[in-house]
Amino acid sequence: MSQVEGPLIADRACGECQECCIAPAINKPEVQKQPGSPCVHSLQGGCNIYENRPDPCRTFFCGWRRSPDFPDDWRPDRSGVMAILEINELPQFQPLGAALNLVGNPLKTIRRPDFLDFVAKSLRNNIALYLMLSAGPGMQSARLLLNVPPLQQAAAKSRAEMKTVLEEILKILVAHPTKPYVMRHDGHDVSS
Repeated sequence: MSQVEGPLIADRACGECQECCIAPAINKPEVQKQPGSPCVHSLQGGCNIYENRPDPCRTFFCGWRRSPDFPDDWRPDRSGVMAILEINELPQFQPLGAALNLVGNPLKTIRRPDFLDFVAKSLRNNIALYLMLSAGPGMQSARLLLNVPPLQQAAAKSRAEMKTVLEEILKILVAHPTKPYVMRHDGHDVSS
């Protein structure tokens, strides 16, 4: 899937959140950063090249900044979820999907009522939804589609049943074999 660009929600600001400077990989000709590794330019609590940051950093914004579908209090550093809007290529789902990258306490996050409600609503609306978990600096994140019958059936019943299924999905993500993230580009690595 490709990341979605577009307008930002006017009353939402990144503030002190720097999850986009840590969690995702950047693999562009002009700049590279390993997933789960902080950018060297953000180590002092803010981007020290902000005014001259490369285009991939200038154009990337998490789903919380781009979509009103995410609750107001879902800023990644506060919610533990860095949502990334993506163009969906699976024909059975809506054209826009989302990857929910668990950047905080994963178990605590998936048990929250607002998280469960967001997942249930997305499943009902046939939105391709993925759960992601970092495998550590420089490692490829584990990623699973949430639009699966056990979770869809649980979402039609109760939060408690959804929580049980999501906990099983999280166990699969935690046990997922890790492998190094492979860069296609090189020469401008800003990983710390």
